[in-house]
Amino acid sequence: MAQRIDRFRAGLLAGGLLLLLMLTGPAQAVVVDRLYQAVVPVEDTGAGARDEAFREALRQVLLRLTGDPAEVRELVPAAEEDSATERTLDGDAARFIDAFSYRRNEGELELHATLSAPAVGQMLAERGVAVWGANRPRVLVWFAVDDRGDRELIHRENTLPPFLEEPMQPLDREAIAAERGPWKEPLWAESQRRGLPLALPFHDERDRAEVSLSEIWGLFDRPIKQASRRYPHDLMATVRVNRAGGGWRARWQLWRGDERVADGVVRENERRMVVQQLVDAWADRLAERYAVAPPRGGDLRSALMKVTGVETLASYAGVRRALAGLEPIRSVQVKTVQQDHLTLDLAFNGDLSVLHDYIGLDERLMLAGGPPDGAIPADPEDDTLRLYYRWDGERGSSMLPGRGEVQEIVPLDSAEDAGGSGATLQ
Repeated sequence: MAQRIDRFRAGLLAGGLLLLLMLTGPAQAVVVDRLYQAVVPVEDTGAGARDEAFREALRQVLLRLTGDPAEVRELVPAAEEDSATERTLDGDAARFIDAFSYRRNEGELELHATLSAPAVGQMLAERGVAVWGANRPRVLVWFAVDDRGDRELIHRENTLPPFLEEPMQPLDREAIAAERGPWKEPLWAESQRRGLPLALPFHDERDRAEVSLSEIWGLFDRPIKQASRRYPHDLMATVRVNRAGGGWRARWQLWRGDERVADGVVRENERRMVVQQLVDAWADRLAERYAVAPPRGGDLRSALMKVTGVETLASYAGVRRALAGLEPIRSVQVKTVQQDHLTLDLAFNGDLSVLHDYIGLDERLMLAGGPPDGAIPADPEDDTLRLYYRWDGERGSSMLPGRGEVQEIVPLDSAEDAGGSGATLQ
């Protein structure tokens, strides 16, 4: 053990961590890529249609980043919704566009745009708008439908493309096209629109041994949670949809562990609108919880975080990589390394509860005792905030994709090196 620690310290002094930092990604949450890309249908390639498409592209991106439709309407109002507030954008939306092109999709003309992350980020920071980071919780969706007595669970096929080594790897649009259905298609589209990672179960023999379709339809949370244990997820949504008059009625619940955090009923005439209302409700709720306002002046807070179980270079890199990618954290500095204990100096903004929620998205970082938010009361003579966690890299590997468990409806491509807070590693 002593020799291993000595080699560990020597490795730290040598600074040979860059590769590990690049390769170590989050175990539980999804890092959402393409937050700054938008697709807008257009009538033609004329200047007028292009300018309005740029504004719509900006609205799409802002909705993913803020999670607040009202905020988006205030920042970029439609022509008939002229806003006089100071936060409303002045001038041409083209200044936020990095690149664009026109493409045909089944005969329809579309403008594909990539927006400038620095320009959009600066604009939101100047206006004090809270932003939902790229690390986002994965929502496992149990979606039961009764269509005039024909009852089914919307699920993913228990087959994998042969070229995929890991079944949870992002699947592109063409790869999952064969699985699309009248409910899967809008689920896929709405998860992209809001940047909310959704996953569906296989509903194979293993699932059916844990939970029956009747229990799913009854929204019985206990057996559904039991069946959900095999799937990596941060939250679980249960939905039952049935015909109601000429339309549809959906009752839903959203769970975080044993806590039901939200529920509701949706009534719409079209399947697409039912799914849109569902995903909007989930995304709005999560954005309220995870969105972080930009720091102003001396608003940054600091905390000392002690992490035990850090015995190797890989675990050291994993801890720093996990923390540096979180939206509230602005910098991560190593103070001490002693045996398997790593002490870090964190600078973050926002409430401690939000920081705790973000850390909780990575199951490898576990509270090591103390109050629910992980903060040990400060010494009366020292007002430094102290957080105590334990690192368990094996927890990530036990539920990592690639064990034949689940395939995702990928809202936007996942990427280990995408997004996050841009925290400084020092």
